[in-house]
Order: sequence, then structure tokens, then C-alpha cells
Amino acid sequence: MRVLCLLIFIAFSCSSPLEKKKAFGGKLYGGEFTYYSQERTNLFFPFYATSGYDQRILSQIFEPLFKTNEQGLLLNHLAKDYDEIADGKKIRITLRNGVYFQQDVCFDGVDNKLTAEDVKFSLDFACSGNKRNSLSKIFKNKIVGAEEFNEKTKNKFDPTGVSGIRVINDSVVEVLLKMKYSNFQMLLAHPSLTILSKKAYDFYGPAIVNHPIGTGAFQLKSSTKLRTQLARNPNYWQKDEFGNQLPFLEKINIVYTNSIKEEYHSFSKGKADIIFELPVEELATAFGTLTDAQNGKNLLHRFVLRKGVKINYISFDCSSYPFNNSTVRKAICLAIDRRKICLEDLNGEGNYNLHGFVPESNYYKPASDNLVPFDPIQARELLKKAGFDQKNKFPKMRFYLNARKGSIDDKWAKAVAKQLKENLAIELDLVYCSLNKKHQAIASKEAKIWKSTWMPDYPDADSYLSIFYGNKTNRANEGSNFNNFNSALFDNLYKKSEQATTGQERKKIQHQLDKILIDEAAVVPVFSDDLYVIVNLRVRNFNINNTGIIDFSRIYIKEVF
Repeated sequence: MRVLCLLIFIAFSCSSPLEKKKAFGGKLYGGEFTYYSQERTNLFFPFYATSGYDQRILSQIFEPLFKTNEQGLLLNHLAKDYDEIADGKKIRITLRNGVYFQQDVCFDGVDNKLTAEDVKFSLDFACSGNKRNSLSKIFKNKIVGAEEFNEKTKNKFDPTGVSGIRVINDSVVEVLLKMKYSNFQMLLAHPSLTILSKKAYDFYGPAIVNHPIGTGAFQLKSSTKLRTQLARNPNYWQKDEFGNQLPFLEKINIVYTNSIKEEYHSFSKGKADIIFELPVEELATAFGTLTDAQNGKNLLHRFVLRKGVKINYISFDCSSYPFNNSTVRKAICLAIDRRKICLEDLNGEGNYNLHGFVPESNYYKPASDNLVPFDPIQARELLKKAGFDQKNKFPKMRFYLNARKGSIDDKWAKAVAKQLKENLAIELDLVYCSLNKKHQAIASKEAKIWKSTWMPDYPDADSYLSIFYGNKTNRANEGSNFNNFNSALFDNLYKKSEQATTGQERKKIQHQLDKILIDEAAVVPVFSDDLYVIVNLRVRNFNINNTGIIDFSRIYIKEVF
């Protein structure tokens, strides 16, 4: 069912008891946090979330078993313990006690406490063939019985679940793996793999996508085409280091807009609390002029910087003309001057990719010999070899991008179009659209080339490489790689990386996989960028990880006078 407009209201009291309660440690209850988003969240179901925009909202409502902190270290969350048994082929997960789902009519007369049944149901769903599940590719090949379950749940969910996922008691779940997989706990920290309530799903069925019920610090209050509002969960299970009941904020407001000027102007007036990107030339719009500064009118703010893990790249439909020819793709890869884009077009922003697709991080160092060169002369020779010259000109292509005009994404897309015209006489017609419209164009094979970004869901090179594995249909969808890259060599090596018993062996195979992507020009990496945000100084205890997810549960508002 297509949802055109969702409007949900939950019964909240006008004044929460926490507003009148004293918080220790100099903290305060109450207040609202507002931020702007260029993409609207339509379905409030975490397993279907495929973008950082969705995950940023849904991570406030739903919670995972494990989380990663700002340094990428794994932390227990809803899970209290994680044990490997039987040479690592059996995983035992013990749940934290005293965690409850948010109040809802679906719990009338029944307990809303989190139990092992909810965890089994959530892991079962992650393995299923349900159309609202984008996680099956990650889990179905690793858990005993998951592939069979995936096949028989394409049209209807089977309540018996996956045979290799077992409830031991109310607080313990065991997972049987086909073989030892040393990174399995990290997969459980995937931001979309949160814990659902089985009782809520049984009550709402497919309509659960409009009735999000999690264990998180906030719950959905309302959502329209213009904004989404989250309100405090008064029964949240966590307290801070001073014993204060979390969360402190009363509400979170997400305003949807395609206007960068509107966002920057709102920030400068104190109507928005954060900016996620700010081109140098927009400084005056967001912070005022030099005269404003001299008169003390500038908004007080601070910068928060995280090491970049997002990769920006050009993607193709590798199964459709003319990009089903790897020589064409290689020509385009060689025609892009990444240094120039970062240093000139982006005014020094971004870390241009010269080695592979996976960017350097604290868990991956690219191979020095996996070069992504700039060579326009060779690029023109390759395009001619592919059959395109003055007599047979390369067709004009529509280049799809979900970007706001004037944004960093807009700038690098325009720079790419300019370089391809100058270096290869290839003309790109920029098509601005929403992320959802872009996905529709890709799935229908209308889009042949488009701007892409990828943010890892867990701190491992596998989170980048897995998106190119196992597409046999040549049909893009959320469960497979969008660009229809299909390589038997890549798939076989990827399976070996999953079976590797040591970290050193996995890294070696990951370097080989990265090299295949560059050698075949499956995509054209351009640059990775650091995550930096600008925050109103009244916002305290602000934390954001390097994938852009904010921990709103500990934020509090304290005005600066």
C-alpha cells in the first residue's frame, strides 16, 4: 500500500512529570531539538531503512542488541552478554533485564517487557524473504536454516521461524551458525537490525510500518509531508551516570525541505539546532556577516568532527548499454580528476580516493598498489576502443542525483559532468530527484548512471564490499547491489572472506575484492568526506558517530546567556 500522508497522534500529557523533576549534574529536563532533512521518512520500519536519513530517525525509536561508539568500538546495549560456544558456531545472547517496549494499545492486557521471543522474531525477520526486509542478504547465508526460511517467506511470514535461532528462556537466545564467523557480533550492531515487538507485529500485521513501537528513548508523535515529530518515551529503561531518568528532551522535530537557504537561515535564527554540511560560501547565511559578529549578533555554536567513512562515487547499471561494457566504465574512471574536484570545486573539502573503493579508516588500510588514476589520454583511447568516436558519438545520458542545489553533492556532481564533457565529450543531463525517486528510476532501469554515496552499517570493510556480492538477476533492488555488477570471481572471493578464520586472512581477501571493483570499474570512487556538524551551543551532551547517527537520549538543552 502506498502511503501518501501519515498523521499519527499518541496520547501525551501536556506536561510530563519529568519537566518538574530536578536533574542532577547540572542537566535540565525539557526543550525541543530541531533539525532539517532533505529526505522524508515515509515508512517507520527499521528493517526497510536503506538510508542514513531513515536510520537517524528510527534509531531513536528502535534499539539494537549492540552499538558502536564514536571510535567504532562495540558496546552492549539491549544485550547484556555475548558468548561463543562450540568453536564459535553457536552464539548465546543474554538480554538486559528491565527493558520495556513503548506503551501502545497492542499491549492492552499483556506485558510489554522485552523477552527472548522478541529477539528471535526480529532475527527471524532479518533472515526472511519479506519485501520489507533489506537485511536478508547479510544473515541468510550465515545462520542454520536461514536460507530455507528465506525462500518460504517470500509471500507469507512463517511463525515457526529459523531453525537455527532458538529461545532458551525469557532472557537467552541461541543462534547456530553454519560455520564460525568472527564478525557476527559486529553484524548485530547494524543500525537497521533493531529489536521489534512480536506482540506488536501480531497485532498490527503489515500496518506495523505506520505504528513503530520500539524500546527507544523517543516515540513517534506525528508525521506529515512537512515534518516528523518524536516525543519522549516516559518509560525508557536507561539512566545516566548521575541516576537521571533519560531522555532529557521533550521532543525532536525533523523538518523536511529542499532549500539549503531555509535551513541555514533557520539555524542562524536559532530555529534549528544543527547543520550537517556547510559550504564555505554559505558561512554568512548561517552565522551572519562580519558586522553581525562585531555587534555580538552571531549565533554561538561549536563544530563536531568525525573521521569520514562515507564514500561518494559514480554508479552505473552494469547490465545495460552502454555501461555493460567494462571498457566504457574504465574510460570514465580514468577521465575523473578527483584531486581537482576536492581541492578546487569543493574548496578543499573531502579526501580524494586514489586507492580503491573502500576508504581508509581505523579498521581498513587500502592496498597501495590498487591505484585509481587520472589519465584523460588513455580514457579517450579506451572510449574509442569501445566503439565511440566522432562518427559514433556517446549517447547523452541522464545523471540522477538526490541533492539540493548548492549542496556539496550538487557541486561534485556538476564537476563530474564538466570533466566528462571536457575529457571524453560525454554529456550528462543532471536530473534532481528525491532518494526514493532515484531508487525507482534505478529499479525500473530508467537510470543508467547516477550519483551514489555509501555509509557503512558496521565498522568493517565488509560493509562496503558486501553490496556488490551475489546479484544474479541483473535487476536492482534493496536486497542486492543497485548497480547490477555481477562477477563470479568477486562472489567466490567474497565467500572465502566470510570463511576466513583470521583477521589477517580476511584483510588480504578484502584487498583483492577492492581491486576487482577498480579493475572492472564496477563503480567510480571520487572522494570520502569527514563528517562534521555545526551545533547550537545551547545543545549539551551532543554525540554523533561517524555514520551520522545521533544519540538523542542524553542531549539536554541549556540556554547560553
